[in-house]
Amino acid sequence: MTKKVTEQVGKTVEEAIRKGLEELKVSRDDVKIEVLEEPSNGGVLGILSAKLAKVRLTIDKKISEEQATRTIEKVNDILKNFFDITGEDVSYTVEKNGNQINLTITGEHVSHLIGYKGKTIEAFQSLINSILQREDEEYAKVFVEINDYKKKKEEKLRKLANKMAANCVKFRRPIKLEPMSAYERLIIHRELADRKDVETESIGEEPRRRVVIKRKYQYR
Repeated sequence: MTKKVTEQVGKTVEEAIRKGLEELKVSRDDVKIEVLEEPSNGGVLGILSAKLAKVRLTIDKKISEEQATRTIEKVNDILKNFFDITGEDVSYTVEKNGNQINLTITGEHVSHLIGYKGKTIEAFQSLINSILQREDEEYAKVFVEINDYKKKKEEKLRKLANKMAANCVKFRRPIKLEPMSAYERLIIHRELADRKDVETESIGEEPRRRVVIKRKYQYR
């Protein structure tokens, strides 16, 4: 059974959240975050013990049809205002898909909405979800896709993950991938999560954080 809740600690709230996302193998937009304890330093001259941040991450429950309808209406309002201001000629659809709302944008001149290595599309997605959650926490999460960029990116990353996993087993040594965004690392983790011969972990600090693929000790 897939894990739905995790509690994590870290020197900062963000570090604890990052650990939780990687354990659950989901993105930040897929969870409800509760800060259980704020971090504190060691006090005057370090006499008191430092306290770590502690958070609870819960994967959001399924959305109702009412939530979906309200979210779709709100997203359409946001996009209408946005594209009226920018004057861009794009086509888009907003529809429910399982436990999320999919916003699909298509057009000949929308590469600026994708950005270098998909950074802009992720920022755009986070912005929309931030607007929604600030207004009403009952709005559903929105997943943004532009000209099939994420679909193609995921296919490439899945192939890379399996190729590097095969190299890890063949050469019997850990494989460090190049630094990736949290979204890209998530795809690698998910792709290899069910394999019996390798396991993955993320190391380093942003923006140089990367995935390491290692052989499982029990593998023969």
